[in-house]
Amino acid sequence: MAYWIVPSNDSTFRIGDAIKANGGVVDWRQSNNFAVGDVVFIYKAKPEQRVVFRMEVTGVEINEEDALEQEKFWTDQMAFFDGLGRSQYVRFKLQEEYHDDIFSLHHLHEHGFRGNMQSVQHCPEESIPYMLDPYGEVNSDAYDIDYPEDDEKLYEGALVPVLANKYERNRAARKKCIELKGYRCVVCGKDFEKTYGEDGKDFIHVHHLVPISKIGKEYQLDIEKDLVPVCPNCHYMLHRKDPPFKPEELRRKLVEAEIIEEINPTYPSKLSHIEEDQDVRKLVFDMLLMNKDFNDMEIQRDVLELYGDRYPEMKLKDWNHIINDYIPMVKEAISSKTEYMSKAAEPISKDENKDKNVNKHE
Repeated sequence: MAYWIVPSNDSTFRIGDAIKANGGVVDWRQSNNFAVGDVVFIYKAKPEQRVVFRMEVTGVEINEEDALEQEKFWTDQMAFFDGLGRSQYVRFKLQEEYHDDIFSLHHLHEHGFRGNMQSVQHCPEESIPYMLDPYGEVNSDAYDIDYPEDDEKLYEGALVPVLANKYERNRAARKKCIELKGYRCVVCGKDFEKTYGEDGKDFIHVHHLVPISKIGKEYQLDIEKDLVPVCPNCHYMLHRKDPPFKPEELRRKLVEAEIIEEINPTYPSKLSHIEEDQDVRKLVFDMLLMNKDFNDMEIQRDVLELYGDRYPEMKLKDWNHIINDYIPMVKEAISSKTEYMSKAAEPISKDENKDKNVNKHE
């Protein structure tokens, strides 16, 4: 048995429509050495950029006259007619359809695949455990995965058998979270509608502060405490460690990075004959971020204790630029950035959401 990944593009052939019309079966123009019993993962390019179907090869070397009638599913009619009279087909039977991002492009890359999946290829050997049991190999809580609601009590965490066990995620919980907290990311403050207009409307991920996969049993959600809206980038970063970052931890990192990027490239160093004084800057920055009311003389004393020996030519007066220039600059940046970030992280008010919903249905 071999495992394959096969790219498909609706701009050429609408494979999903063909599968649905033919009761879960589709014929594919054969260009590789498929064998009956092989497993094929259909990768959809734009806009999905993920695997959407898992299929089994049930027939090979099927002649054109014996193949399914699929002309109406060819979006690119030129490509369809170009292959007539010189093609054989391989038949795929649907095993599972994936409605979530468990086989997204970046997950495929993390499990041994390379490139943009533009050609038929064997699944790398190291990727096969993941392809066969993706929910066991990947923390599926890192993405929005919606399954049918159980009831109105918003229970979550029940194991659902669908070839592989998945942790159930209640769609009603996601809806209530967004109604309560809006579509703005609690980490970076991004609002997709403000950035992309109509195309970004109603788009956001919902993050479980305690991963469902860590609970392993049914529990009744507290929407206010358990769920927060986040953008895809921040959602992925939250899950870059186990247990996941807290949103406020990631927000602090974002504030630090923005302030450092804003200040340091424009700050003229006054350390004689020294090209870089990043260690000095970082010490000052960390102390002020911890407490922006730190005494200036305490900061200068700590700088001298740690780095004074490194710059023996420097006199005390030569370090005064830290008090006179850099400390005020950092304080001002921290104040403005933290104020901005705290506002960005605030959920949209219920009144704002109500207005949005009214406008949406007008």
